[in-house]
Amino acid sequence: MIRDLDALRTFVAIATLGNFARASDKLSISRAMASKRVADLEAELGVKLINRTTRAMSLTEAGRKLFSAAETMFGLLESVEEEIHSATAVPRGLLRVNAPMSFGIRCLSPIIDAFLQENEQVSVQLTLDDRVVDIVEEGYDVAIRIRNLGDSSLTARRLAPTRMAVCAAPAYLERHGKPERPQDLIGHDCLVYDYLARQNIWNFSREGESADIRVSGRLHSNNGDVLVQAAVDGIGIMLAPTFIAYQALRSGALLPILPEWRAGEPSLYAVMPPGRVDVLKVRRFVEHLAKAIGKVPFWDKDLPLAPA
Repeated sequence: MIRDLDALRTFVAIATLGNFARASDKLSISRAMASKRVADLEAELGVKLINRTTRAMSLTEAGRKLFSAAETMFGLLESVEEEIHSATAVPRGLLRVNAPMSFGIRCLSPIIDAFLQENEQVSVQLTLDDRVVDIVEEGYDVAIRIRNLGDSSLTARRLAPTRMAVCAAPAYLERHGKPERPQDLIGHDCLVYDYLARQNIWNFSREGESADIRVSGRLHSNNGDVLVQAAVDGIGIMLAPTFIAYQALRSGALLPILPEWRAGEPSLYAVMPPGRVDVLKVRRFVEHLAKAIGKVPFWDKDLPLAPA
């Protein structure tokens, strides 16, 4: 049984912030005290928790396991404390959020701004990254995921569908013709998003019919904004989430293709580690997200697409 909770809390702060100096500032203790607490914790457990060099630090395997368990434990304690004081409780503290790059810039940023205005005792650390992070290991409270979620120990709240549109610039269609069937995409220059589960397979369905089309093209990228700009510039055809392409679709810079076919559509989720869903700042943030996005997300309104 770990007896020194201050040492454990110091270790969690260091693991979360990735830096002894920032953790010391957050806890209002000296760097020497932070180092001593971690050393005492390592001595108590008989294992090394943090690998340190002059330039970087990283958690050992034992450190990662302890960090995951301690994050859950402190989250549960925070939740219980908030329930006890629920009559007067207000959200407070640091909220660590992870989201995909394009969604974070185009859609999430104004939502977070409004959340901060409404919750003055909460601070947010937003990290934008198109890879799927391990939110437990990396210490996030909430992650935005755009995918079809499988079985997981994480808690997830579905926020909205993610509509997908096959689209291209008028100039591209004038030069190469407009596909009339999914099979017509074969041979076209398609813009491929590298983080799709099946990068170059586009899935379509229509009234009981389905088609899985292997596409190819000269530009692959792990960022949707790069591909949308390439589509606007007439480089090729894109399978784009509407939250990225909605402005270009509304302006006519991109035209929808195959409107009677539905492309495979993932969903937008807020995902939380075990024990965090009942923490007040997390719960309020997810509720704020759901309300701000709404049943019909603002980016899906008034698009030149068939009804969802």
